Amino acid sequence: MEKWNILKSHDLYRPQAWGDGYFDINQSGNLIVKPEKNGHSIDLYELVRSMVARGVDAPMLLRFDGILKNRVQYLASAFKNAIAEFGYQGSYRPAFPIKVNQQRHVVDIIRQTGKENLLSLEVGSKPELLAVLAIHDTPNALLLCNGYKDAEYIELALLSSRIGRRPIIIIEQFYELQTVLDIAAKLGIEAEIGLRMKPASKGAGKWESSGGEQAKFGLDTHEIVQAINHLKRAEKTQWLKLLHFHIGSQITSINAIKGALREGTRMYTEIAKLCPSLCLFDAGGGLGVDYDGSKSNFESSMNYSVEEYARDVVSAIQEACNEASMQHPDIITESGRALVAHHSVLITEVIDVSASLGPVAALEEPPSNHPLLQELRGLYNGLTLKNCAEALHDALELKERILLGFIQADLSLMERAYADRAFRHLIAKIRKTSLDLKYQPEEIEKLDDMMRDTYFCNFSVFQSLPDSWAIDQLFPIMPIHRLLDEPKRRAVMADLSCDSDGMIDHFIDLHDVGCSIKLHEPTPGQPYYVGIFLVGAYQEILGDLHNLFGDTNVVHIDLDENGNPEINHIVEGDTIREVLDSVEYESSDLLERLHISIEKSLKMGLLTNEQSKSLQKRYREALDGYTYLVV
Repeated sequence: MEKWNILKSHDLYRPQAWGDGYFDINQSGNLIVKPEKNGHSIDLYELVRSMVARGVDAPMLLRFDGILKNRVQYLASAFKNAIAEFGYQGSYRPAFPIKVNQQRHVVDIIRQTGKENLLSLEVGSKPELLAVLAIHDTPNALLLCNGYKDAEYIELALLSSRIGRRPIIIIEQFYELQTVLDIAAKLGIEAEIGLRMKPASKGAGKWESSGGEQAKFGLDTHEIVQAINHLKRAEKTQWLKLLHFHIGSQITSINAIKGALREGTRMYTEIAKLCPSLCLFDAGGGLGVDYDGSKSNFESSMNYSVEEYARDVVSAIQEACNEASMQHPDIITESGRALVAHHSVLITEVIDVSASLGPVAALEEPPSNHPLLQELRGLYNGLTLKNCAEALHDALELKERILLGFIQADLSLMERAYADRAFRHLIAKIRKTSLDLKYQPEEIEKLDDMMRDTYFCNFSVFQSLPDSWAIDQLFPIMPIHRLLDEPKRRAVMADLSCDSDGMIDHFIDLHDVGCSIKLHEPTPGQPYYVGIFLVGAYQEILGDLHNLFGDTNVVHIDLDENGNPEINHIVEGDTIREVLDSVEYESSDLLERLHISIEKSLKMGLLTNEQSKSLQKRYREALDGYTYLVV
């Protein structure tokens, strides 16, 4: 057989398919990151090694600032080219909905990179408004105010116009309109508002239910007419600047987008006839990310490119406005996922492996002449290509009889242990032999599920990959080194949590969703690192403290003027003290209670002075340590 090589690793893990030009494999067999796609690269394995040498342990989240910058520029360029191609008369204003990733450093990079395109920030709550109101200082850039709004929210948004901000208060519930009118009158401020329509058109993919007529937010057609009439009575129709709609996140099919655009652009032109001040068309979010690299309408992919998306948005609004003989509006899209997903990589280290037993040259003799054990051994020795399916049926039936025999005390512990071992050997031999069949029955193919190793990894699914646990979201996963060697183990990945759901057992596969991933045999004494990719959207902020595993270490990396990796920012992961404090276990109280217990044990002679000192020292050190394992 041909020796394993880089091409084979490419075929297996497909980083060029899902990586969108940002990830590749170098000649050393390590994964590399190319923040500018065609520019300098960073050896991911060497980067991780250098961070560990500095005391930044895995799990760690690596954020590549250059990818963030490139994504902002890439999206703006796609729309700029589409506008030039069609001769569109308006401009494009990218918007970043900060709910996708509220981390300050991420928001700052996006904001600074997008200044030349007047990048807007979108907020959906009062805390998010407070987060960006003070920092979003790009002249004439929009501050899009969505979400549920009370009087304080609206007053803050309106007052921000007095310090150079340009807030657009988007009416998503009808009652909000009167509140805006009342507070604006009290403050003596002329507001700018938008209307969020509730489109009948729905998206496609996991989040399609967030759009459509039953969506949580938005005004139906009747409410839109009511809102316009309400503005007319208040003589404030000139306030209306923007129409917004949203059909869901991660839209997998371009046809769903086209359908929503036909409805949205028609609504825009009708409203603009009644309110000529309307000048902004906000197509919302939904621009997908090709998580599995299949370029299909599968829920973890997308069957269109960013360029196609931009052309369809531009051409749709242009066609509608030309037919209505009206001015082209400026176009806004809120493409948060597409901007930030690629820039973050979670690095975890394999700390242990629970192996399923593979086939051996010959099965050893059973510990007794028990008929069930002899029958099982006979199945193993008599297996042929022709009787694979029959042997499987017999083996499954025999397994039940063996269990019943053990329960009824007909089999000893040693005999049961041998039977379990022999059964796993037999299943592995059936699967291996069946590979030569022209047609493999589905029941034999499913044996792969019984032969998976469990790789225990130093991270928490609930903290770092909540979408993997909650909605079976697929993320690209692969080792970041040893890619010149063949990975021979079929594995699932278990995290550190004491929860059976703390596991990744669904993986990207070329033809379907895989139930396992190929990984290498860990080498004793050497770390084995696995990367989980495209985790920059939603995962950090949605993560929870299950088992009190906190935020991981975070490292921001960029390229210096010579193309070498440069560490811009390190955010240390949560300490145990910080996590305990967050759930009201104050460390001072814990230390005092420990001291009381130690004093009692000293008096009772259960603890020596040296042991007391050691326990208190270890306890204090642990409080200030990482919530994850230090390997």
